Amino acid sequence: MTTNHTPRHLRADDGDDELTSALRELYAAPDGDGYWSALERRVMDRIAGGDSLDAWWAVPTQWVRLGLIAAGFALIVAGSLFLRSSAEQRQMAVDSVLDPGAGGPTIAIREPVSTINYINGR
Repeated sequence: MTTNHTPRHLRADDGDDELTSALRELYAAPDGDGYWSALERRVMDRIAGGDSLDAWWAVPTQWVRLGLIAAGFALIVAGSLFLRSSAEQRQMAVDSVLDPGAGGPTIAIREPVSTINYINGR
């Protein structure tokens, strides 16, 4: 399979003057002084409101109880896993003191088996 790798040439793009002027007109700031004073008044009123409004970073009050339950559940699970692992470590320490040879590596020694005997099951 052959692939034809033709180089891509960039073309000069003059843009769309009609679209550009329409977008500039659409997104242009209002000319009147009334808009800016009303905007300033709204911003200052919102700031003066203080804690009356919930902030975007605040946890909704409906989620608080559910969050506390989930955190408690996670704490119980983590605590039980910690206690279980420490109990296993204590048991392994006791086993290594009482029977130090049982924990070492075991080497299985068997007679060499030829491939034919292995295939035949002997």
